[in-house]
Amino acid sequence: MTDSAESIREVLADDDQVAAHARANTAALLAELVDGGCVEPWAALDDGEADDEWPGCLQFSFECPQGYEGDLVMPGVPLAVVKEGTAEGPWALLHNGVAYGWADLVAELCSFDAARQTIWANVARLVGALNERGLPLGEAEVKADPDASGDSWVTYLLAVNGRTVRVSVPDVAVGPGLAQEMYVEGYPFAWEAALEAIGGAAAGATAS
Repeated sequence: MTDSAESIREVLADDDQVAAHARANTAALLAELVDGGCVEPWAALDDGEADDEWPGCLQFSFECPQGYEGDLVMPGVPLAVVKEGTAEGPWALLHNGVAYGWADLVAELCSFDAARQTIWANVARLVGALNERGLPLGEAEVKADPDASGDSWVTYLLAVNGRTVRVSVPDVAVGPGLAQEMYVEGYPFAWEAALEAIGGAAAGATAS
């Protein structure tokens, strides 16, 4: 281990050092997530909280990907010690109550963020194509439904011509010429068929 057990004990005996290390470590984590492609990961660095449940750590409000709010418990020991730690060891990071080693948490968050970026790009592509077909969809008419979403897709509620159309968008690219399917009102459709299905739902609502 890079830092001796004695030097770590000295850090842990000083609350100010613990807080300073925890904040610096969290800032380092955010920087590494950005380097890994995450878009604007965030932590409330000025508002870390100590708790007897996590001795030698601070808990921060944390967000990665954007819009996915949670919490992060960061050890307040030198960064090299934290990076050498494991999920089973004393210097694990806790993300939403789950223990991780440093590298595993970075890998999981970067993968999750990339998947969500793909979904958001899919939604933007879908809305643009529907607009081109004359369906009036803006940001206000497109709402995510977290309760109906899963690990690999997000369900959106599209307010189209007075009716709500439910579309589940995957974390794999969808678009013209691609075989990947979306679900419209629970039924699978590839790109062109999905556009037709959404348009048909809107036309049906208008006709009724």
